Amino acid sequence: MGIPICFIRYTPRVVLGVLLIAALAAALAGAFAPVAAAATGAAQFDDFLALHDSPMAGTGDAFVAAGQANGVDPAFLVAIAGAESGFGQYLYSQDGDQCTFNAFNWFYGPTWPQSDFVSWDEAIGRVAAGLGGDLYFGAGLYSVDAIAPRYCPDGTDNWIRNVSSFMIALGGDPADTRLPGGPSLPSSAASPSTQPVPVVLDGAVTVHGGAHRVGDVVDVVFTIGNRGDEPAALDGITLVVRGPAGAGGDMESRQPLSLEPGGSLAVSASWPLDEAGLWSGWIEVDQGGESRLVGEKQAFAFRVAPDSGRPVCRWIRRK
Repeated sequence: MGIPICFIRYTPRVVLGVLLIAALAAALAGAFAPVAAAATGAAQFDDFLALHDSPMAGTGDAFVAAGQANGVDPAFLVAIAGAESGFGQYLYSQDGDQCTFNAFNWFYGPTWPQSDFVSWDEAIGRVAAGLGGDLYFGAGLYSVDAIAPRYCPDGTDNWIRNVSSFMIALGGDPADTRLPGGPSLPSSAASPSTQPVPVVLDGAVTVHGGAHRVGDVVDVVFTIGNRGDEPAALDGITLVVRGPAGAGGDMESRQPLSLEPGGSLAVSASWPLDEAGLWSGWIEVDQGGESRLVGEKQAFAFRVAPDSGRPVCRWIRRK
């Protein structure tokens, strides 16, 4: 028994994440000499930043505090700043609009409010919270190698080399970027782990459009069904969308519905592809006040090529 297609309207619920330009060339890392001893405190971070002529020197306390608050090794935060912007010396700029205090290239882009900060401390805190949240640690991504494709989809290999090199110089472990003894992640940090019985995903999620480029609109179609003997009441359906390095939003239908035994519901959703890189997501249904996973934790994934008609970035040196 079929039910007419339900079009989910785009209602952003949570938008978290980053989109980052390619890491600096490997020669940038080679120009930096590692410190002799493991740097685990604020003073050591400040010394390391000063050694590399960083305008972020003096923020060691902020790195330590942000790392402790979010369970992120502060050495990892410093290493990202080194790989992305030469520790704050090179800030993203386009058409004369520079992203202020964004040493991490977090949501880079001159028209994005997420790319501007009022201070180095704010930038450090927000990036630490993002890394410790659902897009990275909450998704089970802990090592530099695992985090790199999501954080830096372009120039990933160089990013891994640079970040790992800086982390090791600071006494960190690229195999695990979490802070030992850091705060535990909330249970809602990742996709739900339980399946609602008897609602299931019928078949695979279909992504229409073939090769995708920035500027295209993608159409995603899937079907859920009731395989039980009783009607299944749903409070809503959510297609969770994660763009490159986690940028994206949730697409929700808040209309309650009931699936009869053997019944199915075909769902279609569309959204613009505004960033290049890997897009993925999963499906949730709300039952009895709880969000429950339907299908796999990665129900779909596809890559988006950049718009070849516009430049990726332009670097300038911060004075």
